[in-house]
Amino acid sequence: MKKDLYRPSYHFMPERNWMNDPNGTIFYEGHYHLFYQYNPYGDKWGTIHWGHARSVDLVNWEHLPIALYPSTELGEIHCFSGCALHDGIEAKIFYTSIGEGERNPATGAEQWMATSTDGLLSWKKHPGNPVITSGIHGGADIREWRDPFVWRKGADWFMVTGGAYEGKGCVTIYKSADLINWSFLNFLYIDPEVALCECPLVYNQDDRYVLIYSPGGDVKYLTGTLTNSYQFVPETKGTIDHAGLEGYYAPNLLIDDKGRCILFGWMPDVARGDFEGAAGWSGVQALPRELELTASGKLAMRPIPEFKELRGRHSGQADLSAEGDGLRTGIEGRALELIAEFDLTGAESPFGIGVLRSEDGREETRIIVDPIAQQITIDRSHSSLSPLPHSMPITGNYEAKEGRLKLHVFVDHSTVEVFCNETTCLSARVYPTLEQSTGVRLYGKPAHASTTQFDIWELSATKIG
Repeated sequence: MKKDLYRPSYHFMPERNWMNDPNGTIFYEGHYHLFYQYNPYGDKWGTIHWGHARSVDLVNWEHLPIALYPSTELGEIHCFSGCALHDGIEAKIFYTSIGEGERNPATGAEQWMATSTDGLLSWKKHPGNPVITSGIHGGADIREWRDPFVWRKGADWFMVTGGAYEGKGCVTIYKSADLINWSFLNFLYIDPEVALCECPLVYNQDDRYVLIYSPGGDVKYLTGTLTNSYQFVPETKGTIDHAGLEGYYAPNLLIDDKGRCILFGWMPDVARGDFEGAAGWSGVQALPRELELTASGKLAMRPIPEFKELRGRHSGQADLSAEGDGLRTGIEGRALELIAEFDLTGAESPFGIGVLRSEDGREETRIIVDPIAQQITIDRSHSSLSPLPHSMPITGNYEAKEGRLKLHVFVDHSTVEVFCNETTCLSARVYPTLEQSTGVRLYGKPAHASTTQFDIWELSATKIG
């Protein structure tokens, strides 16, 4: 089996080895910087460093030297997730430092800082580390305390971290005037439905706030306000992506020079199971997404428009042709973008789009719309002839917009990302074994009679080097 059957061509990833959470995403001096959890010694999790890359357009990337190494001489064995910022004088990274024994992830993590004065290319750890220890919480016993995210509001700096408190997932908040001396303010939010909140993010738009966190499953978000005592008051709840560890987890964000809030996310390879067809690397960064807090309180999520530059050969609605119980598209491939819009008036039966389909139909990943249940599903039951990859469906609810449904889909060898009316996102990892599993088909009555738009493009590979 060829490894290039599965290696994405336009998603960011290191040349080899293990990658997980995006870290320290920041726009600085004309470049988007992406740091990420990285094991330089193998394609399994372990010995976590911070990898580093930068881009001028979020599409093509330049690999840079590893930013953070574990300081073994100080008892450090992992550099866990965190954030990056520039305070007007120098760049700073905040991250969770993990060591052995009492400095284990469950009870003894510490928050460390590193600084850079050469354009984020090299980093020096702060001599006063740790910047924060768990003792800051007084008698509160917070477990799995990690993943600092820092932002500025007026003259003050604020930090949130994730963790668990009394068996419930929690997000804690802190304040500092100088990024060195911090005070614990409160439990920003406690989610009684989950056991752990990881990788919390805060995005502020006017007087409204967005809180994003990863609870071991689907990545959640809340929109609302903060009280004077720094507690989050949710007004709207939603889901960033319905894949969880099957396809999307542990995002990070930045605000760029255009004022856009850009979200990065990790597409894990958990779904490989024991499948070895793609050995030598693991983990992909999802397509960056623009986030917008709408008047309704919901988040709009859309792929960044920069990826249009990768569009090549195009096929449209006029090129659809009947084939069996479906419509065959004019273009096929393993690296594609497609946009389809449907009129749901009178629709009662499921319909959808099949991608990565073999000629005989034995392999195919289906994106299925159920108009009665108002659900959309990535059906992986026939995604691979191998029994080893995961095959459970990924499902989320959608909201029709004036009776219409717009799907924006990206396929890249082993990744499928679906944007549904810009408010529902699903991502999946799939591993079709046949080289000729490249077909794209539309199924069901709405696909035949109520397709108001259909466009598909071949996408060229990005430049990563």
